[in-house]
Amino acid sequence: MTEKEDVTKKPEQEPLDDEALEKLAVEELMREAVQGAARAEIVGPSGWVKAPQQKTNKRFLVNTLRHAVSSNKYHARRRNSSPTRERHLEPTIKKDRSRRKN
Repeated sequence: MTEKEDVTKKPEQEPLDDEALEKLAVEELMREAVQGAARAEIVGPSGWVKAPQQKTNKRFLVNTLRHAVSSNKYHARRRNSSPTRERHLEPTIKKDRSRRKN
């Protein structure tokens, strides 16, 4: 195998042993420490504190979804009962037009 084939091949999902889990945990802690240090250089000591997660405004979300669904139903109904579509529909029984030449 070449190096490219090794890189593109996805590793199989195996249960991790204690050493592998510890290694991943150390890597994650180091990554967070580097990010915290960078924030501390810019902001100061408060850069070490992570920003709290913003809470979702559930009332706004529910009202937005409710309005979107009702609006979609309204527009779907209008599209189905449009008079312009009824005018352009082909009749199911076609008349013989050869007699109309008079």
